[in-house]
Amino acid sequence: MPNVKPLLAAFLGTALIAGVAAQEKKIYRWVDKDGKVQISDQLPPDAVDKARKEYNAKTGSLKNDVQSQLSPAEKAAAEQQAQAEAAAMAEAEKAKRIEQGMLVNYETEQDLQRFFDERTDLLKQTIISLKASIQSRRAVLISTLNELGEAEMNGQALDSGKLKMLAETQTLVAKQTEQRDRLNVSYRALQAEFALTLEKYRSMKMEADSRRAALPDDAVLPTAQP
Repeated sequence: MPNVKPLLAAFLGTALIAGVAAQEKKIYRWVDKDGKVQISDQLPPDAVDKARKEYNAKTGSLKNDVQSQLSPAEKAAAEQQAQAEAAAMAEAEKAKRIEQGMLVNYETEQDLQRFFDERTDLLKQTIISLKASIQSRRAVLISTLNELGEAEMNGQALDSGKLKMLAETQTLVAKQTEQRDRLNVSYRALQAEFALTLEKYRSMKMEADSRRAALPDDAVLPTAQP
């Protein structure tokens, strides 16, 4: 019987493949385009890219939780969202390090005040200089307008040089006024920033003092690194 072994091997191979196929048979659960839940052992082509759950047909246990495939636009949006979240986390970590460094770099509120004063002094001086310049140029404008008005009343020809200077001075005053207003906004923003920072500093200082008071006399409280 020379063909017994090959036939037996083929039979066993077929049985093994059938057994594996039976073991791997799945039940699919998904939501169709109409919002209805579908359950079947056959997955239709239009559901291949949809989110679904795959269960073992024999045991009923969950095998896979497949997420829906994203379109190129959805992938791009997801990547942008991930980048934005990463940037936000980085900013939060940076703010946390800065806050921790405050207690190390500024022992008192006065030290913190001096730091902000250094940032605002130049800004204040620039604003003061702009105000003085604007007032001076406005005085020139008033004087020039009076002279031109008097000449016009007397029937005299208006000085072209003064007219040109008047227009240039008006333009310069408008630009300086706009710059002064922007600097005032920046100055008020710095003041608001200092108020918030001071409030945070006091809170952190109080918390650190409380922790220090609760430690044994020979304990060393770790310091934050800037």
